[in-house]
Amino acid sequence: MKLLSRYVGRVVLSSMLMVLLLLLGLDLVFSFLAELEELKEAYQAPQALMYALLSLPFRLCDMMPIATLIGGIVGLGMLANNAELTVMRAAGISISRLVWWVIKPAMLLVMMSLVFAEYVVPKSQEMADSGKAKALGEHYKVGELSSYWQRQGDTFVQMQSVTPDGVLHGISFYQFNGQGQLQQTQFAQEGHYQLPQQWVLSQVSQAEWASDGSTKGSQQASMIWSSELTPDFLRLVTVSPEYLPPSRLYRYANYLERQGLASSAYFLEFWKKALAPIAALSMVLVACSFIFGPLRSVTMGLRIISGILAGLGFRYLQDFAGYASLVYHFSPLLAAGLPIALSLLWGLVALRRVR
Repeated sequence: MKLLSRYVGRVVLSSMLMVLLLLLGLDLVFSFLAELEELKEAYQAPQALMYALLSLPFRLCDMMPIATLIGGIVGLGMLANNAELTVMRAAGISISRLVWWVIKPAMLLVMMSLVFAEYVVPKSQEMADSGKAKALGEHYKVGELSSYWQRQGDTFVQMQSVTPDGVLHGISFYQFNGQGQLQQTQFAQEGHYQLPQQWVLSQVSQAEWASDGSTKGSQQASMIWSSELTPDFLRLVTVSPEYLPPSRLYRYANYLERQGLASSAYFLEFWKKALAPIAALSMVLVACSFIFGPLRSVTMGLRIISGILAGLGFRYLQDFAGYASLVYHFSPLLAAGLPIALSLLWGLVALRRVR
């Protein structure tokens, strides 16, 4: 039994890898052609090719559910065309056991994509974006901000600039009461992060605003600003949520939610990455339903086309639900999980009907 398990797993894994490499190759070609439209100054074909290559780790993670679906169909289809699945079924091997043998290599690829999403994608995409900006003569540094606004309760903070190492310059504080009346303003020349949840502000000037419009000013050489904002969070502001690692996505999204700021886009990307193993599982069940279900007697070409259509349908539904959650403000978890739940339901119902 272990020999059969390894054999099925090896065939399915090789098929999934072949499909993944094919999809990545096609994406590389189209991405390179798209970048050729932006050729300018020092940004020529070699730089465009490098940008497309550095973007491949993100594409790998993005395409993994579709690759597991089509790869599962191809691998099981090869076994079915050679009558090997028929022999296994005749030997008493249940469909559920065959499905489990297919799930194992898919989970291996998904774990690999999660490692890529956590450690490889942020670095490779940063190199791609910074290299492209440099070639185009544009100024781009991760973590560098200008005229950035932040909110902390009833206090609004404006930073004239933030350097990549997390030093704040020209920090203005505007504190309001519950009725929206300005109570206090502060201005600091610089801010340095020293201790957890503490910034040391230097050269601070402060003005107290009375209800009659009069003010009372004071100055301090330094003061402590307690805030959950960290230099790491400031670096995340300059990066698109889809390129952030899952662990930092969740922490930053929670911070934004506690401050009453827009966090849905970050939670949506987090749940997409966190639910990737379940998404791959749902794709494997759909692939198995194609082989053991109504498409078991059709050609390999038709199975692959059906798999592509199913994968595109899953992708478009997930994108639509994600955009809808941002517009209509419903749960990002629901938006990310609904397409996966529907795919799981489809696969389970289809397999349950197989006798």
